[in-house]
Amino acid sequence: MILYIMLATKDDKKPVPPASWEAKVPDLPRAPGVYLFRDGQGRVLYVGKAKDLRSRVRSYTREQGDTRYSVQFLREKIADLEFIVTDTEKEALILENNLIKKYRPRYNLHLRDDKTYYHIRLTLAEDFPRLTLTRRPRKGGKDLLFGPFASSVSVKETVRMLQMIFPLRRCSERFRMRERPCLNYQIGKCLGPCAQKLTREEYGQVVNEVTRFLKGRRPELIRELKQRMGEAAEAEDFETAALLRDRVTAIEKTLEAQKVDSVKPVDRDVIGFYREGDRVVIHRLGFRGGVLLTSDSDGFSRVAQPDEEILASYLTQLYRERAEPPDEVMVPFAPADAELLQESFAEMKGRKCAVRAPERGEGRRLVEMAAKNAKESLTREAGKQEDRERAMEELRARLRLAKVPRWIECVDISVLGGENAVGSVIKFVDGDPDKSGYRRYKIKTVAGVNDYDMMHEVLTRRFRRALDEGLPLPDLLVVDGGKGQLNVARAVVKELGIEGLELAALAKDRETGDPLSERLEKKGERVFVPGAKDPVAIKPGTAGLFLLMRVRDEAHRFAVSYHKLLRQKRARRSSLTEIPGIGRKKAAALLKHFGGIRKLREAGAEEIAAAPGISKSDAERIKQFLEDRAGQDEDN
Repeated sequence: MILYIMLATKDDKKPVPPASWEAKVPDLPRAPGVYLFRDGQGRVLYVGKAKDLRSRVRSYTREQGDTRYSVQFLREKIADLEFIVTDTEKEALILENNLIKKYRPRYNLHLRDDKTYYHIRLTLAEDFPRLTLTRRPRKGGKDLLFGPFASSVSVKETVRMLQMIFPLRRCSERFRMRERPCLNYQIGKCLGPCAQKLTREEYGQVVNEVTRFLKGRRPELIRELKQRMGEAAEAEDFETAALLRDRVTAIEKTLEAQKVDSVKPVDRDVIGFYREGDRVVIHRLGFRGGVLLTSDSDGFSRVAQPDEEILASYLTQLYRERAEPPDEVMVPFAPADAELLQESFAEMKGRKCAVRAPERGEGRRLVEMAAKNAKESLTREAGKQEDRERAMEELRARLRLAKVPRWIECVDISVLGGENAVGSVIKFVDGDPDKSGYRRYKIKTVAGVNDYDMMHEVLTRRFRRALDEGLPLPDLLVVDGGKGQLNVARAVVKELGIEGLELAALAKDRETGDPLSERLEKKGERVFVPGAKDPVAIKPGTAGLFLLMRVRDEAHRFAVSYHKLLRQKRARRSSLTEIPGIGRKKAAALLKHFGGIRKLREAGAEEIAAAPGISKSDAERIKQFLEDRAGQDEDN
C-alpha cells in the first residue's frame, strides 16, 4: 500500500522565523557547503561558500570577524540564515555560483552579473503558440520556458533556426484571422494559421515537435542537420553546408550545460532520505543539464509506514503534482513497486525514466550528500516546530484560552480611497499559513466607509456558511483593529449562536513608542480580549506576539492584494466605458484582444475594428477618444 503524503510547494521567498539568525550559528555543521542570508521579506541578500560552515558564518557575528566593507551593511539587514551541505569545497564553489545566478543577491558584488539572461518561451497558453525570447520569464502558467542562456547571440540564432525548421507563426500577440496570409507565409517561414492554411490539429502536431525538442530530444535534430550538411557538402553546395554547420554550432553552444559542474550533463533528481522515529525528511537535489538548480526538503511527521512505501508515495506525488520526471532518479534504496513507478514515470515523460539505487561511485556520493541535507533539514525543522509550539502555548497562557490555538484565523478589511472595499480571511495551522483556508470577500451591503459594518458583513458571511455546512470552527479568531472591531466580532458570534470560539483583536498603538527608536522596538502592538478593559500584556519580541503579528500582517497583505486586483480591473474598463456605445462587454473584448490600453492606443482604426464585436463606427469613436486622452497612462 502506498502512503499518500501531501507536498507543499515552496517559494523562493520564505517567512522569517522568530528566532535570531545568530542563534542558528552554533548548530551549523563543521562541513563544506553554501550559506544564504535573507532579509525580513525573505529575499536572498548574500550567498557564500565555506570549507567549514560553522566557522565561516560565525565570523559574521563578530565586529572584527569579517572586515569586508559591505559586511557591516549586510549584517544589519540579515534576518534569516539557510545553508546547503556539500561534500567538498569545490562543490560548494560550483553551487555558490549557480545560486548567485539564480537569486542575484545584492551583496555578491564580486561575482554578480547584472545581465538578465534570455529564456526561450513557447506560448502554449495561446491558441496558436509561437516561439519568443524573454529576459523576465513568468513562473507558472501553461507556457513552456527553456533556459537561461548566457549567450544572447547563440540563443537568437537558435530561435531563428527553430523557426525555420518549425515554421510557427511570428506575428505579435494581436493574432487575428485574415484572408491573405502574411509575408512570412509567402516566403516559407510560417504555416499560415491566420489564413487557415492548416487545421488547429495539424498546427498542434508541429507544436508538439517543438515541445519535444525543447524538453531534450535535441540530439535527433542535430543528427538531421549534420546529415543535411554532409549531403550539401557532397553536392558541392558549400554555402548551404557552412550555414548548416553554423546552425549546429549554435545549437550545441546554446543547449549545452550553461555552467561547469562535477556531474554528467544529464537531467536527474537525487533523493536523500533521513528518518528519526516517526519523523521523516526527504531532500531532493535537482540537476538539469548536469547543473544543480534546486535543493528542497519535505518533512513528514507521525508516519508509521515502512521506508520503502514512504519513498514510493513521495515519488508518485512529486512527479504527478510538482515536477516532470527527469531522465534518471537516484534513490538511497529501492522504493516499493519500483518497476511500476518506472513504467508510470516513463509514460508521463514519453521516454525511459530510470529509478535506481547506486551502490558506488558518483551516484552513491550524490545520494549521501542529499541524505546529509535531509538530516540537517530535520534538525532545523525540529527547532522551528519547538518555536511554533512555544508561541502557541504562550498565546494560550497570555490570552487565557481554553486550549492551545492550533487553528488561527484572522480577518482584515481593506478600503483604499473609499472604493472597492474588500475583506480577507486567512488561516494558520500549527503556526504556518494554510492557503486552503484563505477567503476573499467583496463588500456588498455597506455604503461608504464604515469599517465596523464591513467587518460585521465579512464575519457573518464567513461563519454563517460554516454553520450551514456543519464545518468546524477555528480555535482562535483574530480581528485587525482595536476594541471596536473586537466588539463587532463578539456581536456576530452572539447573533449566530456560536459557542466556544475564542476572540482577540490586534491593534497598533499609534500614540506610544518613539518613532526614532529602532522600528518602535515592536512597541505599539496592543492585544484585546473579551472581558478585559485594558490590553493584554505580552512582552515585545516574544514568540507569541510575533505569531499574532504574522497572522495579522498576512491577512492585511491578502486583503490589499485583492483590493489592488479589483482596482486594476476597474481602471482598465472604466475609461473605455466612457465612450458612447462601448459597454463592459465590448471593453473587456477590446482589452482581451489587444492585451491592454497601451497597445490599444497604438492600434489604428482598422485594427480596432477587427476586434470581436467592434464595428467601424465604434473603432472611430474609440480611436478619437484615445487620441483625446493621449498622455495618460491608463495601462496599470
